[in-house]
Amino acid sequence: MEKDISFDVDFDYALSENIAIRLTAKVQLRHSTPHYLVSDFHFKDKPNGSPLLNDVNIMAISNKKNTSWVHVDSRKETVLSMAIGKAIEAKAIVETVNKNR
Repeated sequence: MEKDISFDVDFDYALSENIAIRLTAKVQLRHSTPHYLVSDFHFKDKPNGSPLLNDVNIMAISNKKNTSWVHVDSRKETVLSMAIGKAIEAKAIVETVNKNR
């Protein structure tokens, strides 16, 4: 069994077209079904405050053209899942689930 990998990511979360906030979060790669548990969301410049968001589980689904970052439960892509996914890609720690459909 592969060991889970933990790391931090920093990313911009767009609140609107003109407003983005800089966040940081902890990420754990889970190998069972490759996905990422993202927790401990904070403002990048205030890492010791209360967490801003609840934990989320996201996964990378690849097809022939691209990789989509979706929430595990809904399989839907959101602004948050895409922002975290890009930050994970920048760390080059991406495990994908191949899309069978």
